[in-house]
Amino acid sequence: MPENTFSRSIAAQNAGRCVIDAARKSGLLDKPVAVAPEFAESEKKLLIQILAEVKDRESFSTDEIASLFNFVFAKSAETVTNFANHRPDEFDLMGLLDGKAPICAEEKLTDRFKRSDFAGNAAQNFWDFMQSADAPADEENFLALAEALKWCFRLGCHYAVTILEENHYVFV
Repeated sequence: MPENTFSRSIAAQNAGRCVIDAARKSGLLDKPVAVAPEFAESEKKLLIQILAEVKDRESFSTDEIASLFNFVFAKSAETVTNFANHRPDEFDLMGLLDGKAPICAEEKLTDRFKRSDFAGNAAQNFWDFMQSADAPADEENFLALAEALKWCFRLGCHYAVTILEENHYVFV
């Protein structure tokens, strides 16, 4: 029988909690989280693109961390818009690290996403965690970032669905 190659990462779990705490603080978790298999596929596609782009980086500035979270948050609105309009996701990485990620989404989403403090709170919580005594060992930094961005995307999709439902949009 092959030896188990899985490892358990408390750091990744804690990185995810940073984002969940930011969602609570921003009021995004007032109802059960909206999920769909299509969102999971989009999440996988986006994160693979992002991680391939940044895999050789050893560190990120605070501005780059903020940009990553804003980028992923913006892409979650785009994903829900595409889902609602039965369009496939075609992600580009414009604005990934420069703080200029466009939000290509329904107008109702764009306005609310621009006013939301969620991505900023998530980035700050993640940054604080990475600077704390509980920060992961160097070999787990990339995994912790991936986990945090994953939760940012998931909760961003939830937020986008919630906004559209509040505006009487019916997903079919």
